[in-house]
Amino acid sequence: VILGIVFVIACQVTGQIDNLFPWGKAGMFLINGTVWAFFTGLITLLYKQPAGIIAGEVEAIISIWYSPLWLAFVFANAIGSIAVSLVAAKCSMEKWWHHIVAQFFVNFLGNCIICVGLVQIYNLPVNVAIIESLIIIAVCWPFSTIFTKLVYDKVKKSGLAK
Repeated sequence: VILGIVFVIACQVTGQIDNLFPWGKAGMFLINGTVWAFFTGLITLLYKQPAGIIAGEVEAIISIWYSPLWLAFVFANAIGSIAVSLVAAKCSMEKWWHHIVAQFFVNFLGNCIICVGLVQIYNLPVNVAIIESLIIIAVCWPFSTIFTKLVYDKVKKSGLAK
C-alpha cells in the first residue's frame, strides 16, 4: 500500500513538473512517463497482480488533476501492468534484457494508447501524435528500464522480495 501511495504522489508531482514545460502542455509527459513506467514495472514485479493493476488504476484516476489524458491513462496503466506480468511469467527478471523487454512493452503499449488519446482528446493530427509518442518512448524506455532493474535487484538482495 505504501509503495502504491508513493507511486501516486510521484506521478502527481512529476505530472505537474512536466506541465511547467512546453512538452507537458502538448501532452508529452516525459518525466512523468518515466516515473510511471518505473513504478508500473516495480509494483507488478514485487506484488504481482492485481496489485499492479490496482496501483495503476488509482494513479490514472487521480491524474485527472494534471492531465486531460487521464482517461487514456486508465487503459495505458492496465496494459502496462499486464505486459510486465506476461514478461515476468516467462523470464526470471534477473537479466538486463528481461527488464529491457518488459519496459519496452510497458512504454510501447502504453504510449500506443496515449497516442490515441493525443488524437482524440488533444485533437492532434495523427502524425504529430505518433511523433510525440515515439519521443516519449525513446526518452522513458531507457530510464525506466535502468531504474526498475536497479531498484528491483536491490529490493531482492535486501530480502524484502523473493
